[in-house]
Amino acid sequence: MLAGELTPRELTFRIHQRHGHELPLTERLAELDDEYDILEYGDRTVDQVNAEVTAEARRLAAHPPVPAEPTDPPS
Repeated sequence: MLAGELTPRELTFRIHQRHGHELPLTERLAELDDEYDILEYGDRTVDQVNAEVTAEARRLAAHPPVPAEPTDPPS
């Protein structure tokens, strides 16, 4: 999304579809996908939710990578 290949809405939809609300790292993006679904009933705008998605994507992009498997220190 930050590279312009997805819209904020597409990013949240894909994250929500793949991980639901189960992955703590992307939980906020799943919640924001829900926000898009209820925009017509609330007081937020698409631009406001888009801005929050962008901020969350930037935060995640700056998050230091975590190894998938624990590694033993070199011998």
